[in-house]
Amino acid sequence: MNNKVVLIVGPTASGKTEVAVELCQKLPAEIISADSRQVYKYLTIGTNKPVGEWIGEEYLYKNIPYHLVDFLEPHLYYDANRFYTDASSLINRIWSKNKIPIVVGGTGLYIKTITEGITILPKKNEKIRNYLTQLAILYGKNYLYNMLKTYDPQRAKEIHPNNTQRIIRSLEIILQTGKPFTQIVSENPKTKSYDTIIFGLYYDKKTLFHKVTERTKQMFQIGIVEETKQLLAKGIKETSPAFSSIGYHWVIKYINHEISLEETQKNFIKDTMDYIKRQLVWFKKDKNIQWINCEDMSIKHIVEYIYEIISKICF
Repeated sequence: MNNKVVLIVGPTASGKTEVAVELCQKLPAEIISADSRQVYKYLTIGTNKPVGEWIGEEYLYKNIPYHLVDFLEPHLYYDANRFYTDASSLINRIWSKNKIPIVVGGTGLYIKTITEGITILPKKNEKIRNYLTQLAILYGKNYLYNMLKTYDPQRAKEIHPNNTQRIIRSLEIILQTGKPFTQIVSENPKTKSYDTIIFGLYYDKKTLFHKVTERTKQMFQIGIVEETKQLLAKGIKETSPAFSSIGYHWVIKYINHEISLEETQKNFIKDTMDYIKRQLVWFKKDKNIQWINCEDMSIKHIVEYIYEIISKICF
């Protein structure tokens, strides 16, 4: 078996998990999640985490080992550097079992670390991070974004103004080193990349909107409001990294009687569709992705198509 890494990418609600799991029924393979929100414990409904169970130290979903989900406390940060380290260790372990690592997810930066490598950045500085977090609480996230624009305009262009976690990480490194983030990246060599086969799942925008709308309605039916209340009752703060996941911000506003249920769902759907747009812009820059138009294909047909390609290359 060739040492390849298979990646299945695409926007939210494109069925990546279902395809990967079905593929594992046909191949000796294990799944590595590349989803920056499914890493968190307790946040299940809002992150659409595959609902499996821990057997010893392994998380199983439909009897398939599904790595890098449901292991991190909500108040902790997780970033691309740590993902690369964790995923690399898992890739080598899966290869040692003579299996294929299948990396599945929609977090473009995480995927990029596998395909292109990543610059190893300075370790976290909790004192600086706490200082920046307090600034965000006092003055709002736009204050931090404007700080970043002042210290490193190029880096600010690379980050969405609402992505507070990445803004804080960038400012943390700038304050820690006294250098612009982009300079640190240019001065440090990248880690190794992997030999990959990348498949992208794609649907028409109207289909994705329908899928997101139905999925959002289902989240509320099965208890995202109750899940959020339980998280707050555990003492998890609204400013915790886990709550930057799409939708929870609006659910908290609903719980606090600031907006109606209808407004909550509407904003949830809008934020998800905006995120999908950003995902597609990111992934379409990668010319190595083999896009599959899934509009008129069943999960079974998508899996068969991918399986035929993988079986020829990997065996």
